[in-house]
Amino acid sequence: MDPREVHRPSMVAGMRGSRAVLQPSTPPSQIPLIICAYYLPLTVTKEGHGKFRAEPAGDRLLASTHAFSHEDLFRVGSTRRKIKFVGTLDVTFEIAPHEEAEVTKVCAEFFCTPVFITSDADRTVFDAFCKRSLWPVFHGIVHPDGMAAAFEQAPAAWPAMLNINRDIATTLARAHEPGDHIWLQDYQVAFVPMYLHRLLRLTPPPVGLFFHVPFPPLSVFRILSHRAELLKSMLQANLIGFHLYEHAKHFLSACKSILGISSPAMVQGQFGIEYGGRRIAITCSQLTVDGARLEKQLATAAVTDEVIAYRQAYPRKLLFAGVDVLDPFHGLLGKLAAFELFLDHHPAQQPRVMLFQFGVLTRFLGTTEYLEKVRTVVERLNSKYSEPVVVFQVTGRNLTCAERLALWRVAEVYVSTVLQEGLNIGAYEYIVAHKNATGIAILSERAASSRLLHGALVVNPWDLPSVAKAMATAVLMPAKEREFRRDCDLVTIGSHSPVRWAYCVVQDIAKAAAIVKAGTHFLSESPTVLQLLQTDKFLDLYRKSSRRVFFFDYYRTLAPDVSSDFGIVWPDVPVSVLSSLEQLCRDKRNSVFVVSGCNCELLSDKFGSVPGLGLVAEHGYFLRWAYLGHSARIDKPWELYGDVFRVNAACGKWREKAQSIMQIYVDRTNGSALEMRRSSILFRYAKSDPEYGLLQALDLREQLELQLANWPLNIIQGKDYIEVRPDGLGKGKIVAQILNKLQKDSETPLDFVMAMGDDVADELMFDAVDSFAKTTHVPTVVTCTVGHKATQATYFLEDQMQVVTLLNGIRLALTKSNRNYSVSDMQTMLGRHMHHIPQISFTSTPPSLVGEAAGVSRKNSAKTLRSGLTPVLEEDHGSTDDVANATRRRWKRYVFLCTVVGWGLYRYRGSLLRHWRKWSVLAVVLAIVAGKATSDDIDEDEAKTVWEGPRRRSTASFKEED
Repeated sequence: MDPREVHRPSMVAGMRGSRAVLQPSTPPSQIPLIICAYYLPLTVTKEGHGKFRAEPAGDRLLASTHAFSHEDLFRVGSTRRKIKFVGTLDVTFEIAPHEEAEVTKVCAEFFCTPVFITSDADRTVFDAFCKRSLWPVFHGIVHPDGMAAAFEQAPAAWPAMLNINRDIATTLARAHEPGDHIWLQDYQVAFVPMYLHRLLRLTPPPVGLFFHVPFPPLSVFRILSHRAELLKSMLQANLIGFHLYEHAKHFLSACKSILGISSPAMVQGQFGIEYGGRRIAITCSQLTVDGARLEKQLATAAVTDEVIAYRQAYPRKLLFAGVDVLDPFHGLLGKLAAFELFLDHHPAQQPRVMLFQFGVLTRFLGTTEYLEKVRTVVERLNSKYSEPVVVFQVTGRNLTCAERLALWRVAEVYVSTVLQEGLNIGAYEYIVAHKNATGIAILSERAASSRLLHGALVVNPWDLPSVAKAMATAVLMPAKEREFRRDCDLVTIGSHSPVRWAYCVVQDIAKAAAIVKAGTHFLSESPTVLQLLQTDKFLDLYRKSSRRVFFFDYYRTLAPDVSSDFGIVWPDVPVSVLSSLEQLCRDKRNSVFVVSGCNCELLSDKFGSVPGLGLVAEHGYFLRWAYLGHSARIDKPWELYGDVFRVNAACGKWREKAQSIMQIYVDRTNGSALEMRRSSILFRYAKSDPEYGLLQALDLREQLELQLANWPLNIIQGKDYIEVRPDGLGKGKIVAQILNKLQKDSETPLDFVMAMGDDVADELMFDAVDSFAKTTHVPTVVTCTVGHKATQATYFLEDQMQVVTLLNGIRLALTKSNRNYSVSDMQTMLGRHMHHIPQISFTSTPPSLVGEAAGVSRKNSAKTLRSGLTPVLEEDHGSTDDVANATRRRWKRYVFLCTVVGWGLYRYRGSLLRHWRKWSVLAVVLAIVAGKATSDDIDEDEAKTVWEGPRRRSTASFKEED
């Protein structure tokens, strides 16, 4: 929005200014924390007689190949409050319901709370869904065969995913205490924020969600059938973290394209996006390993004995080493092919080198199909050369830290050729293990660790000759160069320790939550709490007031949003909404207006059937007043607001110039369109690619500001459009003008003002209403926004359907109260408001912009009136006795017709007898003509009663018409 139009700081600017104030006073080491992952860092075994034993899993916190240790996160000291863990148990035996209490007690000794899945079938389907569907999609590589299997289990997979996340969220809610911060780990618990928001809605805790897997490009992410639900659940967290900016960029692109979220703003090194009235922080940070802890473990007897065993088994061998999950994403087949290529190009190295490869195949990770392919290649390589060159071992569990360190210590070269990867600490462990030795790492450019370890040899995993060349370089590299590369990486690892990383993430969660709390869980600068507008609450305020004004936005407020399906199409207003507006307009104490950016003809078409409704078009450029008993389609001129058209004399020039510039960008931006209005020109790019459309819009705005700098114009960037319009326009200004005029002309001071809208432009209405209320001391002000967003409003409704529900409730309540009037009350109301007889006129010419258009008047039948075809009521009023006079005139016409027919029969009875056939035909024709004329007059009188209502109508019939 143009800063000249809204004189208040933006939400981002406000957050920049208040950042220091919102810093949490509690240091991260003292913040109570609940870490939630799919698996607990515990190993639980079942002993005899219903007894269970639990012990720390050592270095496992996540269900990934090399999971970081929960011991790495925080050094638990006397000043550190205990961390609590919530997650499921990775056990092979079944835990009966009566055994859950005992298991919970055993786990509590390690500050862990287990989640018991209510359905084993859900657990099985969930594991398969994560393994076959989510894991491939998040890694950006989807095979048709794998997706076919995923489609077969899709009907059961989605409910299982929700059920397990609901079970985890329920356990989290029970374990949560006031002040606890919740840190969710990885994609398996991505739906937990949604359920936490529902379970702890009144006291929402600070929630962070960190993804340890890559986030895929938009083209791949769209494969998921429930992609929107996943994004919405993730956005219920206060902070969302990724290891790489590339992953965060893909996430932001998905939010922009699928949910329509505007571009993020950068605040102190973090992206921030607004969704649901809240600011969600997006952070990118990597962790490595705790070097000091690993050095201590390297000196243990377990690691030393394992190192000796390796060297005795493979003496005088230069070992290449790797540990990979047995799935296509880790590129193990490519690694073997590159190793074969290296041996073929350097035959002298064949007796000297060996590849020692571990393959991880667990219930959750890896596939047996891929295992068979790897074994086939390994057997072929070992049979190809004079002696075995590959040692391949399959493990059904994640290797322990000691086992990995022993392997890294004896290996001269670490090789990783993953095709896509998030968290993997294997390379960091390898560098630390070679602190006093000379080792070199070969890393895929798709590995997250390659962004930190600049001393490694980075390769393209798809370019096998380059991988083979890197293997040769590593073998032949001088020791001095190896030491230099190692030392560079050791410095990097030391500056990105898990302790520092965890402290930063927890602090960011606290900061993000503090920003939201400062805005009362909604990014509102108002000190009041944003409340849901209830029908009962509204009616209570309504009945206490006596002079009311209503302002409603049209699109996405009174009418549904259809832009995502049809582009620029203006939907019809639901009949129930029109009826509710008409009910409000019937009360002479109400003034109701629809304020929109649409043109005059569109508003007249959509709201023309509502008597007494005022219309404001093109953000206040045109205004049409409507009084009680008058239709919004009156053929009266639209008023121009003030002197905003002071550039009218040169209107054609600036419009031509702006249009020519915009047309260039329309031609270059697929899906964009040019919208011409009387007061403005718009470049719309809602149907374009979100990122490309935004880039084009930003460039277009710069060009327009440069070319139109000398004109009194505003160049406004909206959600999906760029608008050029005369300076001085805006919903806020026209609303202020209307309120001032009504206050001046009204005998009774205004005591109730309501404004409702969904767009950023509607914030101007809220500002104007608040300012007017403070100046004139209006006791009741209701400002309501549609949807959760940063707002100045005091109330909110979830969506347009809730607006319809609210208006329906108001209409029913007001209709019911009107039925309690007596017959005399109704007659009094009729005499006040419905006493005139309208003269019906139609026009075939569009309304003039500067004066009243001449209409072509003609008489209309009751059928036309009943069908509701654009009746236009003149301002002259008839007497209430016209109804009785119309009845008397009708009977006079009947008597006159009967007299004429009787006299004619008597006078020409002779001729009729002689020429009875000829005269009978003529009589029939005359009777038809006379009857038609009389019928039209009678219908017109009846039509007048439709508009006015007869005095003698009973109370029951009046109720029926209502």
